[in-house]
Amino acid sequence: MTMLSARLQDRAYLLERITHVLLFVFVIFSVISITIMQAAYILAIAAWIARVYVQGSYRQLRFPLILPLGSFVLASLVATITGVIPAKSLSEFRNVFAAALFFLVVNEVATEERATALIKVLIATGTAMALYGLLQAVSHEMSVRIYGTMSIYMTFAGLLMLVNLMALAQVLYQTEGRQAIWCLVACLCMTTALLMTATRSAWLGCIAGGCVVVGLRKKMLLLFLPLIMPLIFFLAPRAVQERMLSMADQKHITAQERLSMWRSGWHIVRDHPWTGIGMGAMVQTYQRYREPDSPVDPRRRIGHLHNNVLQVAAERGMLGLACWLWIWGAYGYYSWSMYRRLRPEHRAARALVVGSMASVLGFHIAGLFEHTFGDTEVISLVYFLMALPFVVQRCPAGHLGQPVKRAGEL
Repeated sequence: MTMLSARLQDRAYLLERITHVLLFVFVIFSVISITIMQAAYILAIAAWIARVYVQGSYRQLRFPLILPLGSFVLASLVATITGVIPAKSLSEFRNVFAAALFFLVVNEVATEERATALIKVLIATGTAMALYGLLQAVSHEMSVRIYGTMSIYMTFAGLLMLVNLMALAQVLYQTEGRQAIWCLVACLCMTTALLMTATRSAWLGCIAGGCVVVGLRKKMLLLFLPLIMPLIFFLAPRAVQERMLSMADQKHITAQERLSMWRSGWHIVRDHPWTGIGMGAMVQTYQRYREPDSPVDPRRRIGHLHNNVLQVAAERGMLGLACWLWIWGAYGYYSWSMYRRLRPEHRAARALVVGSMASVLGFHIAGLFEHTFGDTEVISLVYFLMALPFVVQRCPAGHLGQPVKRAGEL
């Protein structure tokens, strides 16, 4: 019996090590390759489940946000069954299970030190990809929207935005000396690369998230923002300057296209209010709702509406949207409660929590103009980052103060 128990412990330890290695692989390739990134976290989840089975440690598992996340999965299932193209919706339904990555991180990243190590690896990889993207810009004489190793510049921009905000949190809350300089250089590299993607939604997300990081550290620093923005504008290449100026032009073709898409999307929601049209059905459905005088090219395949809220409502109905908003409301409540418990000396914890909040906010601000929730690479990294406040909760209660109500109990 003792020998059998020892073997089980050895297997559990091996599976635990495999899980941790795969998490590092996921972090490294989250900004490089979607194929390796997905394979890493799927295998990590499988190893985690196997270890829990071997140990029989079900009662030790933590599932914060399980109610809103579970409700959203159920609402997505209902939307799939009642959708206009159920077979197509079913093939897209599997994407909702990417949220399992959140529970993997919450349960397997046991310490602030390990979480910080993962974040520093992420920052290093993000910086390397930013430099690679800048080489693309130089080789094309600053005339191309850089995309790194991603399939499109918008995905690359979304990833740079998330990693950049985590790096900024490390600069202001955690690091000092040489490490602070290294993280600051990383921020400058990623900010420059983000500018060269010419992705305005990601710019806005980065600004919003940056204001959170800076404002929570010291509000007075926000006064420098009106000075920094003109400086960035004058230093930017002409193509980037024109892109910046277009943000204030409501008559710009991209603004007119989005407004037309949003009006069509609202009509879709009005006709399918409760459970939506189902995932993956937008391409076929949009053609029936396209405005006759729409500036959107009629030959263009419209798979999303360039807005997360409207897209979720159209695909999953108001029931799905309510569950989706519940997820982020519960996350916001918990992460803010966690931040308020932290004292200034909890530098590592504050960097993780503030970086997480800023990244999630940036994701949603960008999602007002792009369908960032449907971008597999971006939402996978968001699930990883939004788990960080729940990792901080695993610190001893005496270290952080009185425990707060778990967000999953909301």
